[in-house]
Formats: sequence, structure tokens, C-alpha cells
Amino acid sequence: MHIFRFTGFICMVLAAQIHVAQSTYSFSSTDIIQRLKTDVHTLASEEMEGREAGTQGERKAADYISQQMEEAGVDPLFDGSWFQEFTFHGDWTYGEDNFFNIGEREFVFQEDFFVLPNAASSHVYAQGVYVGYGLKKEDYNDYADLEQLEDKVFFIEYYLPEEIDDSGENLPLEKLQQKTETAIEKGALAIVFVNTQGNRTDPPTHLQQDLGREEIPIFFARQELVEYFQQLQEDEYLFISADIYRKTYTAINVAGYWDNNADHTVVIGGHYDHLGMGGRTSRSPGVQQIHYGADDNASGVAGVLEAARFLPQAHFTSNNYLFIAFSAEEKGLLGSRHFTLSDAYDMGKVNYMFNLDMIGRMIDNQLTILGTGTSPLWDETIEKADTDINIRKVPAGVGGSDHTNFYHQQIPALFFFTGIHEDYHRPSDTPDKINYEGLAEVLSLAYNMIAVLDNKGKLEFTTAPATRRGSPRREGPTLGVMPDHGFSGNGMKIQAVIDDRPAQKAGIIDGDVIVRLGDVRVSDIRTYMEGLDKLSKNDTINILIIRGDEEIELEVEL
Repeated sequence: MHIFRFTGFICMVLAAQIHVAQSTYSFSSTDIIQRLKTDVHTLASEEMEGREAGTQGERKAADYISQQMEEAGVDPLFDGSWFQEFTFHGDWTYGEDNFFNIGEREFVFQEDFFVLPNAASSHVYAQGVYVGYGLKKEDYNDYADLEQLEDKVFFIEYYLPEEIDDSGENLPLEKLQQKTETAIEKGALAIVFVNTQGNRTDPPTHLQQDLGREEIPIFFARQELVEYFQQLQEDEYLFISADIYRKTYTAINVAGYWDNNADHTVVIGGHYDHLGMGGRTSRSPGVQQIHYGADDNASGVAGVLEAARFLPQAHFTSNNYLFIAFSAEEKGLLGSRHFTLSDAYDMGKVNYMFNLDMIGRMIDNQLTILGTGTSPLWDETIEKADTDINIRKVPAGVGGSDHTNFYHQQIPALFFFTGIHEDYHRPSDTPDKINYEGLAEVLSLAYNMIAVLDNKGKLEFTTAPATRRGSPRREGPTLGVMPDHGFSGNGMKIQAVIDDRPAQKAGIIDGDVIVRLGDVRVSDIRTYMEGLDKLSKNDTINILIIRGDEEIELEVEL
């Protein structure tokens, strides 16, 4: 197969002017594909253990990537180092101080009672009170005849009364939040949810639920504990404790640099982390197996490494080249966010960015390129790149991969993507299923585009509509903000506000934290999205934000 379909002019340039300032590589089709196979098979091997951010498997992958960059002859980017370390918070986990004592009786953690993921870590010594369903509405008020509730532990039915329940088996999150919020307003020091009415199964209690954090301890108790509490004298005290925390992990971006002494720099990047042994974002829930991530995204990293071998030897010298493998993309684009917001490299010098993420499953010669609306030159450049690939162009600048963080630095950015498949986020995403010829074709297209742009100077940036990889959210309103996935506080912190969208028009700015969306209390990204899904286009709502130490309420037209 003929990999590089350069125009005649570019072929002459390559033949006459390739300069060898580092290791010499053969760029025949056979050799390119062999190197791509080696890179993918190594990164998606058992030894790398799924490359989850913050693990030894990721560090092994980072070492391999840096070794390949060093062999390619590019320079380490970070003050003589290949590595840029940063920290992030892992999932919630249980501490050692979870207990539930009623008088002299000690109950068993994870059998008789459970600490829910929205609990604050704290000890409470207080009397308890049963408040029914914990509802306070115009036509239904469990608190109407209850007195002296202040500073007590509230026992609350988890579900809704059957006569007003329209939610089916699962309780909507906003209903749970309303119960919690009302209990806190009534003076609860802690909440114990119970399930004693009706025939419903007990609710989920695992910490991987995205419930958001509350300001008091919150538990779920099984029937035996509840019955024991109901038999007590009113003056009996409960001594209870919730202890959950998030570990802090260190992740590593890996980057090399080729200096052409140019004014501007082209970034070629892709994330190298994956899911490790699975976890909550696996599409094989409950399966504890290595998720190899051959397509997602050993394929893209193999592309970055091959570009690091090729571009320094191809005489496209109007730009410098920065080759970077991001970590913690699967945790919320954290690696690229850290890099673009750090002082490791001047983002003002970046001309444009190519993001290679899942480029190993080309079918029927088809490729999607997202971000074509981020510069007026992209359409023309793709057309001139002289390729047989059938390209689907998507203008969106914001999406579920690392180009998003460059877009928010007002850098033209393209996301090369061969599509979602059945093995996505499953252990079955293995190297034997990669279309290596197709992967090489994607690189050929990228090189041709770089060649076309070599004498174009700095590209103009334009704003573009937003979309997300995978199944889109239903058609509905958007604020036009990018969440800060690294934020661990209460609310939904905004990393970036998109121009000329409802949030910007209402006066919301980068760094604001949304804590209420209409009537929905926002505790994290999930509750924000669920609140947004309940609204319609053209609705006008009030949004409560935290800006520094100040609470601000803004009216927003969606």
C-alpha cells in the first residue's frame, strides 16, 4: 500500500531536503506499519495493566513513550525532563472510622448500615427522630406535627409515598436532594435513610454514585437497625460516624519538542491513559480485567510517536513541533487541562493542535475530523491534502477529548477519530483489532495537511458550536460552559465560558461555581446535567453562583 499521497511539489521537497539530525528511519509502508504495531502492542500489553492514570501501569507507559521520543531525537520539553507531573483526586473510598452505635448496641458497617457517597465525614452524638418521608409540600407535610427537631439525627424514608409517587422504582436525584435540604433546614445533624414502607428493594449504596457532597453525615440503614431504634426510649442517644475520602494520585504528561527556530508551534497530541482494570466508566460493569485500550488510545499515541519520528526529518520548517501524550483524559481531560493552563509552554506560540484519539478502527475508509469550525482554513486544507479517505467534517470545537482544552485557549484544534465501536471501554479493545493500514492513512492525511499549511503563517481562530463524542445528550438547552472536571468542591465549577452563549450573555465568567440551577441544587457536574435536562430552550431561570467569597444570582435565558 502506498502510504503518503503527497502532491508532486511536496514529494520533491521531501526527496531533496530531508535532513537527518537524529536517528534515521525508513518511511516505507512496511516499516511504518511495523513501528505502529510495535507501539500499539507495547502500550496495550498486559505489562501496562490498562494504563490507568496514577498507577504503575501508567508510569511504565510513560517510560516507554519517553524512550521512543528520545530515540526519535526530539528534545524533552519540561526543563530537561520528558515528564510533567500533576495530581488529581481518585474515587471516594471508605476510611476506618465508620460506625453506628445506638446506646450499648454496635451495628455492623456494610451489613446493618452504609455510608452514602454524599455524606460529609463527621462524628455525631445525638438523639434520633423518625420524620416519615421527610417531605414538606403544600399538600403533603411530614414535619407539620413534629417539634423539637433541632440537632437530632433524622430517620427518613428513602422513597416517596405511593399515593404521590410518579418516579417508578428509582428515586430521582433531585427528590433525594430536596429531602436532604429540607432536613438540614429543620436542624438535622445527620440523616439515616430507611426503607420500611412498601415493597421496594433497598437503594444502591456504593460510593461510585454521583450524588454530590452534603454538609452532614448521611447513611442508609437496614431493617434490623431501624426496628431497634424504634424500640428505644426517646432519650436514648446515637453515636455515629461517617468517614469517606478521596485519595490523591500523581499522573504524568509526556512531551518532546523539535525546535525549528520558528515563531509558532504545531502540537501533535493524544492521551495515553486508559481504564486499568475497569471501573465505573467501563462498558463491562463488574468485570475486573485489564482494559487494554488498543484503540483508546494506544492508536493515537502510536500516531504521536510516528509523527515525532517523521516531522523532524520532513522539511516543513515554518513551525516548531511539540509531541505530547496526555494522562488522565479518562478522568475528565485533566492532563491536557493541566498542560494548557501551566507555564510549561507559551500557549500564545501554538499555531494549531492535532488531537489523535481513537484512530485505529477505520472502516470503509472513513474518518471523522471534529473541530473544522475552529479556523476558516481547515476546509480548504483538508480539500488540498490529496487523500482518498472519506472525511466527515464536524465544526464543533468542544468535545470529549483533549483538543477541547486547546480550543478554550483560542487555538485552532482538530480531533481525528475513526469512531466508536463495540469494544470501546471494554477489555476486548485489543491490538489485534487495529486497522494499522488505516492508522497510517490517518497520519498521511495529517502530514499532508501540515505540508499545505507550512507557508500559511499563524492560523486564524474562530469559535465553533459544541458537541460531545459518543451518544449526544437529547436536544435541549445549553448554557455554553465547559465544566472543570478537576474541581472537587461543592457545585459545578466553570473552566471556560463560550462566547455568545447564554452563560456569557448573563454575565457568568470563567471560574464561577454554579450551586443552583433554577430549583435544582447543583453539587457536581452530574447534578448540573440532570438539572439542565429538565429545562427547555427559551426558558428563563435564575442561577446561583459562587464567585470568590460572594454569592451572585443571575437571570439566564436559555
